[in-house]
Amino acid sequence: MTSAAPRDPTQPQRTAELMAQVAAAQTRVRSLRCGAVNRDHLNLAQDELLEAMERYAAELGRRRLPNPRWLRDDLRLYREIRVRPDPSAAYRPRDGS
Repeated sequence: MTSAAPRDPTQPQRTAELMAQVAAAQTRVRSLRCGAVNRDHLNLAQDELLEAMERYAAELGRRRLPNPRWLRDDLRLYREIRVRPDPSAAYRPRDGS
């Protein structure tokens, strides 16, 4: 019989904390989109959201857990948004099509 390594009781808490950071960053981005938009504040909030999602995805990967579809899709979206140097520039997919 093989014995499993003792489970770290802080692991679920770490994942929950990272998810809470993602949720808080999402709320901030949503609130900054309401009313008059301050582009600098929105860009900063989007950067913070992307960083929070990247940390959460890295932790899931470290635990060998799959990324939820919403996370995969939002990561793709925010990575594309943050790459564009000018928000008024025409969208061009990375593959050149």
